[in-house]
Amino acid sequence: MSYDVHITRADHWTNSEAKPISIEESKVYFAAKADFEYMNKFSHQTPFGTLTMGGEFFVWNSKDGKVPFSYHEGRITVSRADDFIIGRMKQVAQELDAIVQGDEGELY
Repeated sequence: MSYDVHITRADHWTNSEAKPISIEESKVYFAAKADFEYMNKFSHQTPFGTLTMGGEFFVWNSKDGKVPFSYHEGRITVSRADDFIIGRMKQVAQELDAIVQGDEGELY
């Protein structure tokens, strides 16, 4: 199981549906960002083969590779985010009038 970091407008990411970032708003926001692209599925190479997930993804084309920002239930989530990725998440959150919060509720 991986640790997730969330962009949310709620006081706690588990309540994101009560104060959501809408998918429509997200699509408009990320469409204006040259370093992001929208995908309705994301594939990732693992040691066991290719894993493909369906959903709403805004994929960041960072200097280190592709990073999926996944939209779900009013929030945007990144799994296994390091400090570099969290820095980009904080920029996104600021522009969306949101916060960045880890699975345990800690703020970044």
